[in-house]
Amino acid sequence: MIDKTKMEDRVIPYKMLLETIATTCELTERILPEQEIPSIKIGTKCFESVLSEAIEKAREGLPIVGYSFAFPPEYLYCFDCVPVCIEAVSYFLAALLPEGVEKYYDIINNWGHPYHTCSSQKGVMAMTLDDLFKFDAIICPTGPCDNSAASYPFFKYKDIPLILSDIPFLHEEKSYEYYGKQLKLTLYELGKVIDQEPDFNRMKKHIEIENQVQKIQLEIFELKKAIPCPVENLFNAFSAGATILMAGRPENYTFYTEMLEIIKKRYKRGEHSGGEEKIRSIWPYMLIFFDFAICEWLEREIGMSILFDIFNYNLTEPINTKSGLDTLFKGMAKRTMDFPMMKQSTQFFDPFIDDCVKFAKDFSADCFIYTSHIGCKQFGSVPQILREALKDEVGIPMLIIELDVGDQRMTSIKMIKNKIKMFANTLL
Repeated sequence: MIDKTKMEDRVIPYKMLLETIATTCELTERILPEQEIPSIKIGTKCFESVLSEAIEKAREGLPIVGYSFAFPPEYLYCFDCVPVCIEAVSYFLAALLPEGVEKYYDIINNWGHPYHTCSSQKGVMAMTLDDLFKFDAIICPTGPCDNSAASYPFFKYKDIPLILSDIPFLHEEKSYEYYGKQLKLTLYELGKVIDQEPDFNRMKKHIEIENQVQKIQLEIFELKKAIPCPVENLFNAFSAGATILMAGRPENYTFYTEMLEIIKKRYKRGEHSGGEEKIRSIWPYMLIFFDFAICEWLEREIGMSILFDIFNYNLTEPINTKSGLDTLFKGMAKRTMDFPMMKQSTQFFDPFIDDCVKFAKDFSADCFIYTSHIGCKQFGSVPQILREALKDEVGIPMLIIELDVGDQRMTSIKMIKNKIKMFANTLL
């Protein structure tokens, strides 16, 4: 007889996350007017469904498989398991808990992990150290950055099998073929650890759902070219969460489908979600995860649209699921290598600069805001190069904010708002 309570307690942080999401969902339903910030209402309902099912599967005793945000979760649906995104837990709880997850950052720092590594992994590392998570296995690529590659081996300290797929540097056909083989090998290796045979036909169904989602994502992306932008700033935060937590799920399709209908209506009426649009900004890197409320503040107080961030402009081609496993895995490899941050951090910076300059022109951007995250050392020199390129080729400025996107103690939200206010005053 399975002790369901004991099994459920293998994913205590997911239970914490479900409680905060459910509370947020209830509050927004009661407080917000019907058409106000729909991404919160739709997104929280979808996240609640995914988390509830994950906890129920944990209660049934299914294996808990941690995965990197850079490993698309739809690939894990070839197994009957509970997928847990390491980075999503850290940053969603940072956004939703009153005190964030700072105590967990301190736990892992005091244990001896360097303070300047990425907070996206440190939260769950500490939770695992505290036995709040009990993983059966963890799977991740050897990218996108040295910080990730250096942090994930920590889990072996807790005797958790760590399965790595070796990602190449060059983005070429031979690289996609190589990485496709790596993905296939690592999924088989994971199957051995959790004592399951991968069911690639079941995986294809989830990939096909994501193929449909990507078509909708592309349509929304094109609608952001409109002036004013018909997409609310907070959509970017929920879209980022959907990309790394709900990919391949029916809830992900529901989220984007319902949001597309609302965005189309705004577009036809020429509406901006937060009043008058005065400034159109692109955030080429990450949002500020410890305080999603800044998205709404930018719209209401400054009239600044966030057209998109790094999790909302890496749109890949659909994966061919009809032409055999070799073609399937090559398509999976290409999608993974073009994933947010994977694309930017596993090759030279030139394509990133070229993309940003093109986006600035195509989307009529007035400025860029670059969140220079302490953990992303591979990008330390890029902001200044990008700033010069935008000035020379488009004639727009870029604000650089040095911070930890998951820990407010490095750069407070008050300081961030003051920087953006002063920057905005130079544009108006």
